[in-house]
Amino acid sequence: MLAACALPVLLAITGCSSNSNSQPSWASALGSGVTVVGPAHPAPGNGSPDAAVEGALSALGSKRYSSICAYVEPAVRAPCKIGMAQETSATAPTVKNVALGYAAIDGNEALVGTTGTICSRSPQPKCSSNSDPAALLSGGTSFATLWSQQTQPGRSNTLYQLAPCIEVGGHWYFYEPSLARL
Repeated sequence: MLAACALPVLLAITGCSSNSNSQPSWASALGSGVTVVGPAHPAPGNGSPDAAVEGALSALGSKRYSSICAYVEPAVRAPCKIGMAQETSATAPTVKNVALGYAAIDGNEALVGTTGTICSRSPQPKCSSNSDPAALLSGGTSFATLWSQQTQPGRSNTLYQLAPCIEVGGHWYFYEPSLARL
């Protein structure tokens, strides 16, 4: 994504552009300095925020639960591995027709949208579906506010969510605050 531009961010990015006219009309509401990247299909990895989210979603979709930990920040890999070792296809979340949406990047933080359906199985089964690749990002809310909402405790009680990512040591990772509290 923006790795070639020296500013990698959450989920896949389709290319580098310094042309602010290429940004969606709603992007300016996110705040100064925020770069928006359109939906893409990156290879799983840690080179951009969207690639990290793609990796985690691919691992989840293929039921390789412990592989998800390669896409979370290094500081919480140990609790991730412990938790993922206990997941089974009967307990783990499921995904259907999931694809990356827009990604918003602000410095070393990013928020990545998705489309498709994600279902959790515990504590109570519930599903969240989204068909808008710009959902939440295009609503006129600043990046700082969205970041705060998406990283606060209890966010899992909401239906559709953006995937928060952070850059650590030049690599992008899915950021899951609940793992940091384990």
